Amino acid sequence: MKGSWRIARLAGIDIGVHWSFSFIILWVIIQGVSKDRDLQNTLFVLAGVLLVFGCIILHELGHAFMALSLNVKVKNITLLPFGGLAQIQVVPDKPLHEFLIAIAGPLVNLAIGAALFPILVIYADSDLLSDLASSPIPVIDNLIISFFQHNTLLGLVTLLLVTNAVLFAFNLIPAFPMDGGRILRAALIPFFSYPVATRIAMGVGFALAVLLALLAFQRRNIGLFFVAGFIFIAARPVRVN
Repeated sequence: MKGSWRIARLAGIDIGVHWSFSFIILWVIIQGVSKDRDLQNTLFVLAGVLLVFGCIILHELGHAFMALSLNVKVKNITLLPFGGLAQIQVVPDKPLHEFLIAIAGPLVNLAIGAALFPILVIYADSDLLSDLASSPIPVIDNLIISFFQHNTLLGLVTLLLVTNAVLFAFNLIPAFPMDGGRILRAALIPFFSYPVATRIAMGVGFALAVLLALLAFQRRNIGLFFVAGFIFIAARPVRVN
């Protein structure tokens, strides 16, 4: 991708960072200065943010390694401020291969989350675990806030656990060309032609975007508006031959 800097090469795959990613680092530094955080606090937060994007790179590597195992060439992986992109040179000619490549990324996040959960259980005290069981959302919010404000390791583990849970669930939304949309298309190809299956997957994504937008309006939820907008852009109709 133009405007990217290569930071690594793994199994013949170039891993790059788009120049716009520098805004993330700049934002963390500005936040640290504006809130009078010391250098150690700012660096710890920056390390946590980079670990979050490291999980995104691992997600994309999941796609890439599965593609390579199926003899599908991968051009590169690019890290962007809003996520990552693994550029596969050709569309797999077998629906099963497309399914395996698409599901590999979310499964990596599921595996990371499964590895982090025991750490959370081990280091959290009994009262915290009880609060998590009864009121998980506010407790999780407080743990993540504790990472940003007080550099707690438990907060960092919680942040990474939630990140991977969100990446797993979000990427399985059946909106083409997201992972879930590709999985849906792979499931449809045995019954429809390739172009028709693609249009159906796009249509499902568009319908979900509309439903989420209506729900966001009803609940006045900005987060849902953002998700609906992202899905709408991803599922926008394109010409399919």
